[in-house]
Amino acid sequence: MLTRFYYFMVLVFSSLAAADSTYQETWKITSLEAPPYASSKMENGGDAIALLRDTLAKKSINLEVEYLPWQDAIKKAQLTGYLGYYPAWPSEMIPGFIASTTILNSQLAVITTQSNSQDFENLEQLFNENKVGVVEPYIYPGVVEKVIQSYAGSIVQTANDEELFHLMQTKQINFAITAPKVLNYFAEQQNLPEPKIVTQFTDSPLVIGIRNDPENRAKIALLNDLFTGAKLSATNYSRPKKLLLTYIDIPRVAPFKALMSDVYNDLNIKVQMQATPSRRGVLLLNAGIVDGDIVRSQSNMRKFENIIVVEPSLGVINLVLLCRKSLPCDRDNLYNPNNLIMSSIGDIEMLNEFDIKAEIIHNEDLSHTLTMLKKGRVDYALYPALNNDITTFKKDFSVVVLRQMAINTVIHKKHAPLVDEISKAISARLPELTQQINNGSKD
Repeated sequence: MLTRFYYFMVLVFSSLAAADSTYQETWKITSLEAPPYASSKMENGGDAIALLRDTLAKKSINLEVEYLPWQDAIKKAQLTGYLGYYPAWPSEMIPGFIASTTILNSQLAVITTQSNSQDFENLEQLFNENKVGVVEPYIYPGVVEKVIQSYAGSIVQTANDEELFHLMQTKQINFAITAPKVLNYFAEQQNLPEPKIVTQFTDSPLVIGIRNDPENRAKIALLNDLFTGAKLSATNYSRPKKLLLTYIDIPRVAPFKALMSDVYNDLNIKVQMQATPSRRGVLLLNAGIVDGDIVRSQSNMRKFENIIVVEPSLGVINLVLLCRKSLPCDRDNLYNPNNLIMSSIGDIEMLNEFDIKAEIIHNEDLSHTLTMLKKGRVDYALYPALNNDITTFKKDFSVVVLRQMAINTVIHKKHAPLVDEISKAISARLPELTQQINNGSKD
């Protein structure tokens, strides 16, 4: 009996030794509980973990994974002996760490329950009038983070995705911003209906946050070789039947709305238009959860990486200083630190060369700016105006033209295949718009 037991133990340890000998080295990473991407409760450790482990095994590399709350995982990955933390968005790189090449890509969306019967067409209303949950430890991709910050008053922070799912199911929040696959996993585990996507952000790469030190340099190079093909690749473009476009609700926007409605109708694409405060409209577009904006100043759009300015220009707009008629009005008002000037963020950014010293009151609702000025609640305002608007404004205010800018329609880069068609349709209809503007058409 003892002899048999002895031979059995020799066989076991021999098998283990043989298994270990198949690996030439071991890499250690930290991770989190975010099924199905990563989870100690899943047989494969999570789909993202399994992909990394299986790919490294082809190079005789063993992967050890330690699952922790996300902030703890990032902290522990700073210790010697760890490659880094995974899966992370590139936006989650802390000092001393660099992002690996893309391992895989993940969806990110605004999600709600199947039972939520609200109208989701108006995103401005959705974010303003509902509680929207996010996971507090995450550093969302930049374009998404800016949307979250823009609607800070509606945001509810949770510790992790599981808590996020619970709050949504118990109606303590109306919507969540996270990866659809994660909430779908929790729904399946609890035999609940799969949550539905309201609108989707541009897909985000998942990477390893790697300690940037000499011991990891060779590993970084190897990962680049192994996962070069995992980067976001161009997909076959599906021509949309409907687009969601924002616009700034200001006087004289109607001719531009009519033009772009006709342009897209020429392309057999329906459009839905919704008024959105100036800055928020750009953030929603850059994040990819709306498709375009009716008209924007060309120079202000160049810095947004996901926005395409469509040529030809729709005209020229003036950025003007409006003053109450009882007050002095010239450029010197910009340099007086005792003055209060109401302006959108975008308008201020376009006047960087003026070195403004006046105190700025930020307001993205431009129609509200005119109301405040007329009621005497502010003395000065920066405002975009067509040439014909200047004559109208001079009836109520003193007006100083600060600079002129080309204005264009804009679209998200995911619709780049449409740009040439949009340009041709605009060119064909541009004389109609020019005539309307010159004739002084009003909303």
